Amino acid sequence: MKYTQFLTEDVNVHLYHIEEDIIRNGLVGAKSAVNYLNGLVDMMAGDTSGKVKVTVKWDGAPAIIAGRNPLNNKFFVGTKSVFNPGKPKINYTFQDIEKNHPDKGLQKTLKYAHRYLQTLNIPGVVQGDLMFIPGTLKPERIDDEAYLTFTPNTITYAVQKGSSLYDKITKAKIGIVFHTAYEGDSLDDMTANFGIDVSEFGGDGSVWYDDAYFKDLSGTATFSSDQVRSLKTAIAQIDQLADQVPNPLWMKLSTNKDFTTYMLQFVNKQVRGGKIGGNVKQMMQQFLNYYRDVQAVAKDKLKTDKAKDKRDQMVALMGKLFADNQKGVENILEIHNRTIAVKNAILKQINSVKATKQFIKTDTGFKVTNPEGYVAIDNDGSAVKLVDRLTFSRQNFAAVKQWKNE
Repeated sequence: MKYTQFLTEDVNVHLYHIEEDIIRNGLVGAKSAVNYLNGLVDMMAGDTSGKVKVTVKWDGAPAIIAGRNPLNNKFFVGTKSVFNPGKPKINYTFQDIEKNHPDKGLQKTLKYAHRYLQTLNIPGVVQGDLMFIPGTLKPERIDDEAYLTFTPNTITYAVQKGSSLYDKITKAKIGIVFHTAYEGDSLDDMTANFGIDVSEFGGDGSVWYDDAYFKDLSGTATFSSDQVRSLKTAIAQIDQLADQVPNPLWMKLSTNKDFTTYMLQFVNKQVRGGKIGGNVKQMMQQFLNYYRDVQAVAKDKLKTDKAKDKRDQMVALMGKLFADNQKGVENILEIHNRTIAVKNAILKQINSVKATKQFIKTDTGFKVTNPEGYVAIDNDGSAVKLVDRLTFSRQNFAAVKQWKNE
C-alpha cells in the first residue's frame, strides 16, 4: 500500500479536530465524521481511490509566508499577518521586519528567512513551517547514538549523525518544510492549494527545505481484514446513534452558541487534565458544573442585578435543555467519544510508520513521541485534524514555546 501525507492549511481558516465537528455542526458534523472515518479505514486497507487523503503535520514554528507579491513582483517574507485584511504586514526589507514585528525573537527569525529564502526559486507565494535557524541546532546523544536535534515548537526532531540528511542540515543556515502554495492576483484574494512541489526550488544549500509529502513504502501501516471489519462495525454504530438523535435537537444544540463554545472549552479542559470522554452521564453533569462555574465567575464581575439574573437564567436554561433531552444529549456525547476511539485506533496504525525520529524533551532526557498529528481531506477539499489529544495536545498546552506568537 502507498499513501501520501501532506499538511494543509488555508488562509484564515482554522482546522478543527474531527470530533469537534460533531459539537459545532450537529448532524452534518456527525455524518461528516462517519464519512471521514470510513474513508480513512478504506485507505488504510489499501483502497487507492483517494476518497480521503491523510496529511502529516510537522511541528514547526512560526509559519512563514514567502514569495513574490503578484502586484509588484518584489520578494517578501512574513507570518500569516501578510494576509491581515486592511493592514497586511509584508516585509520586503529588514526595516519592514523591524517596523512590523516588535518582538526581537521574531525579528531575528524573519531576517534569517528573508536573507536565505531569496536564494530559492520560489514560484508565487508559499507557506512553510520553520524548523531551525542558526543557533538552534544542537548535538545530542540519545540511547548512545549521536544526533543533531532541533526543537522548533514542542517536538524535538533528531537526525542521526552520518546520514545524508545530517550532512545537508549541518551545511544549511535555516530549515523549513513547505506545505501550501497560494494563487491569486493579489495577497488580498489568495486561495490555498494543498501540497506543494519543491523539486524546482533549487538553491545553494544554505536552506534545507522539503515538502511535507510522506509515503509509506513498507506497507506496515496496512489494516488487516479483521481490523477493518471491527472498525467498520464501530463506525456503523456511530452512524446509527446519529440517526437516533432527533433532528430538532441536533439543530437546537448546534445553533446554541453557549453549548458549542463551552462544550469545546470543557473538552479542552478535560485534555489538560489528562482525560477526555468517559461515562456520558457523568460527562453531562461535569459540563453543567463547568458551565455553572464559568457563568458564576462572569456574574461576579457584573454590577446590575438584571445582568446577574441573566447569568442565572442561562445556567437554568442549559440545565433544562439537558434534562428535557437527556437521552439525545447522551447519544451526542457518545458519538463524540466513539469517534475519538476510532480516530485513535487509526492514528495508532498510521504512527507505526516512522519516517523520522521524534522526541519530547523531559527533565530526565528524551521520550519518544509520534508526529504532532495529521489532517484528513475529502474529495471536496474539506479538512479536519486527527490528533491524539491526550498525548500531543496536552503536551502542546503545557509546552514552553521556542517562539512568540504575535
